[in-house]
Amino acid sequence: MDFDTFDTLIRQHPRPVILVEGTREVSPPDRPQLVAFGRWLARTYPHAIFRTGNAKGADEAFAEGVGEVDASRLEFVLPYPSHRKQKTAPDAKRVAFSQISPESEQQALGQTEQASPEYASLLAKRDRVPKLKAKADYLLRDTLKVSGADEVDLNQAVFGIFYVNSADPMKGGTGHTIRVCQTLGTPVAFQDQWMGWIED
Repeated sequence: MDFDTFDTLIRQHPRPVILVEGTREVSPPDRPQLVAFGRWLARTYPHAIFRTGNAKGADEAFAEGVGEVDASRLEFVLPYPSHRKQKTAPDAKRVAFSQISPESEQQALGQTEQASPEYASLLAKRDRVPKLKAKADYLLRDTLKVSGADEVDLNQAVFGIFYVNSADPMKGGTGHTIRVCQTLGTPVAFQDQWMGWIED
């Protein structure tokens, strides 16, 4: 994904939702670049909304940069309502997976299994095994970040900016979120692409 393609896509949407997230393991030299990129995005696209999962690492660094410009354009999609509440700006929007309708929950279940069929057994047992429910809710939250849900005023993401583990970019929850993007037709860019766009 080159910058011109990204720029055209974002500018053609009246209120685009851009995912800004990734692995919890951010190398110390890279962290300032994530903050700077979040800040640059928020300044360059004042009409955009920036959505993240509020995890440590990449999510937190990107959100810090966006928040320095306009925290009211941050959307935190959470596995449960109190998730890392102290790490979200008061002006930011917070939506927990538990707040969506049963219809949207079923849709998220189907999209999760489609993107990551290896989790089908986990999802099937989530209502019977508390430990598995917690893990499943994180995965379903990751799906919701991409797909959105009308009843909580979350539009589908139009682009995903990711900071990934270069050795294994499709690992864990970040990899699942990327696969959901691919399933739903949401383009993505990793740091080896977007780090060349920074003008901060």
